[in-house]
Amino acid sequence: MKRPPTVAIIGKTNSGKSTLFNRILGSRKAITHETPGVTRDTMEGTTSWNGREFIVIDTGGFGFDSDDHLQKSITERIARTVQDARSIILLVDVDTGPTDEDEKLLRRFRDHRERMFLVVNKVENEQDEIEASIFYRLGFERLFLVSALQGRGVGDLLDAVTEGLPDGVAETDGPEDLMIAVTGRPNVGKSSLINALVGEERHIVSEVPGTTRDTIDIRIKYHGRDIVLVDTAGVKRKARTERGLDSISSMMSIRSVERADIVLVMLDASTGEISNQDTRMASLAHKSRKGAMILLNKWDLVDRETDTFKLFERKIREEMQFLSYAPVLSVSAATGTRLSKIIPACLRIQEERNRQIATSELNRIFEDAGRRNPPKYHAGGTGKIYYATQTGVEPPTFTLFVNKAAYFPRSYIRYLNNQVRKVFTFEGTAVRISLRSKGET
Repeated sequence: MKRPPTVAIIGKTNSGKSTLFNRILGSRKAITHETPGVTRDTMEGTTSWNGREFIVIDTGGFGFDSDDHLQKSITERIARTVQDARSIILLVDVDTGPTDEDEKLLRRFRDHRERMFLVVNKVENEQDEIEASIFYRLGFERLFLVSALQGRGVGDLLDAVTEGLPDGVAETDGPEDLMIAVTGRPNVGKSSLINALVGEERHIVSEVPGTTRDTIDIRIKYHGRDIVLVDTAGVKRKARTERGLDSISSMMSIRSVERADIVLVMLDASTGEISNQDTRMASLAHKSRKGAMILLNKWDLVDRETDTFKLFERKIREEMQFLSYAPVLSVSAATGTRLSKIIPACLRIQEERNRQIATSELNRIFEDAGRRNPPKYHAGGTGKIYYATQTGVEPPTFTLFVNKAAYFPRSYIRYLNNQVRKVFTFEGTAVRISLRSKGET
């Protein structure tokens, strides 16, 4: 599938780029907050307007005189995005008027001026329209006056931006994109892992915890298959996320897990410990019934002896029993150790999530399980299984028609689950078994 043309949104910090990005996409994909410089990495999303499909890219805020130690990386990243963009939206703020940063930014990208649209944001009334006229001094023949928050003027802007784009929406004839979310506590190495998988510095990496605030989608090709890697902001302890930016960031990380197919749960192997925070992050994948894989990152920093990996894996199984089906892999994002195994493993897990079992085979498994260990008397009766069938995938879901669901304790359901896994491993995915009592519809 050919990649649609891109439209980049650039501007100084706190000019409203993420709000405009969300408005164009019709979603709240980017975090918007009153704190300047919330967006560090670039974010992208695909949309269409007037029958023309395009990718809109939200970039980090320019701050030429900023004390932010990441500003150089942010600026270099924006420059690459602008270079590749079909159209560029230069967003300025009517409340601040033209600033030195706006003019420096124009000088920086003067070679791309013919592809640039000067858009004055936060224009919400007639007085704002009058004040916006001062931006003509920047040398553009036309100003686009918008309120990204209210949606005012955005349609006219998109009419102009998409006028020169090719007609049509790309059609897909292959499998759907596989979405892989990378989760873990702050500073565990999520962005470093994605940079290594992508093969370039697509994310800003810093030793300061919490550098990634947004959830970032990056599309890659793997042997012709479209993969979307989602780097989530580290979810902090609940006591620290009651209010403000961190709570928004944590909420969006949870949303990313919910919309993913596979979740890579990253742990910091160099600490030798599994924290409550690690367990909480891992539980998100399980509760959402997503495919899961546990990565022991920073393995290059571990003092390894005989059976070091086995001992660590045993510890994981003890403290994260709910993810007993998830494979464990020791990796190093810094050195590249075993990173080549990650994507193939994710593809296998997705196959398992979509596996379908023949009804005859399924009934044979449950019949054999019942003969080996018949249901015991429970809650006033003894359970009996009449029939089994698969009723869903992602995750594999099996429905058992029984005499009365109340006669089956959870321990017996776990037993049946384990019996299915003995025949069909279902590596990396939960298996759901539901009961339907006789007479239920």
